[in-house]
Amino acid sequence: MVEQYIKKVDGKDPKLVTDKRTLPKTKPPNLKHLRYSRKLPPKCDDCPFRAKEDGGNGICIYYEPGAACVIRNDIRKAVQKYGTRNPEQILPLLREEFESQYEKLKFFGTVENMSNALDAEVTKRISAVNSLAKTINEMTTKKDTIEIERRSKLSDEKREEIAEIIRLHKQRNESSEE
Repeated sequence: MVEQYIKKVDGKDPKLVTDKRTLPKTKPPNLKHLRYSRKLPPKCDDCPFRAKEDGGNGICIYYEPGAACVIRNDIRKAVQKYGTRNPEQILPLLREEFESQYEKLKFFGTVENMSNALDAEVTKRISAVNSLAKTINEMTTKKDTIEIERRSKLSDEKREEIAEIIRLHKQRNESSEE
């Protein structure tokens, strides 16, 4: 419920003021906190923060159906670099970039072997190739959760064994109390 009160200001007429603490919170929480959320999917359709109509909780203001997530840093950089949020268009470009980075890694690795000295460029290329490979892998594989439940009925023999164990346990407890 929205509360209002009269506020008197020095030398001015009193006026009616709305208490902002009681206003309904229509804005989503700060998206900075979503960036720290663990395991954000690469696609908006799989995100738990998508719109309520699509089965999410409605927190994300960047949600677009069928688009790539721009909250994640790796995907956001790819979206800014290629200028589209369509995962089907981003994925071939990422694969092409992966192949070029791999070729550069092979070249710098060969140079490092010839000089018999460690080169910082090789480590930089390895981490770039590794992060690209992880992003491509996450975008191509869809993870589904399946719950399996198994129910079985106990045979009469098992029921009798359990009843006997319980009966013996009760007898031991009764005898130890006395």
